[in-house]
Amino acid sequence: MKPRYLLKYLAAAGLMACSVASQATVVFSDNFDASVAGLNVVPTGWTVSDGTVDVVSGAFCVAGQCVDLDGSTGNAGILSRDFGLLGGVAYLLSFDLSGNKRGGIDDVLVTFGLSTLFFDDLPASSPYTGYTLGFTPGSNGVYSISFSNAGGDNVGALLDNVVITSLDGGPNGVPEPHSAALAALALASLAFARRSRS
Repeated sequence: MKPRYLLKYLAAAGLMACSVASQATVVFSDNFDASVAGLNVVPTGWTVSDGTVDVVSGAFCVAGQCVDLDGSTGNAGILSRDFGLLGGVAYLLSFDLSGNKRGGIDDVLVTFGLSTLFFDDLPASSPYTGYTLGFTPGSNGVYSISFSNAGGDNVGALLDNVVITSLDGGPNGVPEPHSAALAALALASLAFARRSRS
């Protein structure tokens, strides 16, 4: 292989390594299928405060289990979970939300760190739809995600497929080193330099 083609090949390999290293990394994922189903049940690994939620299945969910954000005690709970996040790293919360499928409307507040998303008058007939909410912490620390259904009629919006992704690559948002790309570019430079001398 001629050095100039080797240089192009190695440079392309280095760029590919850079793009792979900067891809998004899933930090957390929960479809609630590992939780015990039932009324007024706290999903595994989550916290419920100021009321209750239900872990349900069947016609309420696309597949497996999902969470009814209004529980069955006449007092809708706040479903939350804490995460240790790195400052300066961009994170994306994604989730599927549906109307309650039983009539009426619901208001739902979603928070991720300091970011919020509010659903005003979500109709019961609203199908499962994927939503996202981004957050970049200003410093390392513990930050929460929460889902809160305003109500208390025991009929709440339905939540499924909660995922947090680090957009900066690496486990828990730690950027991966680009050593493979740098090594490839260094080899390409050496090959080119040696060829130029001869």
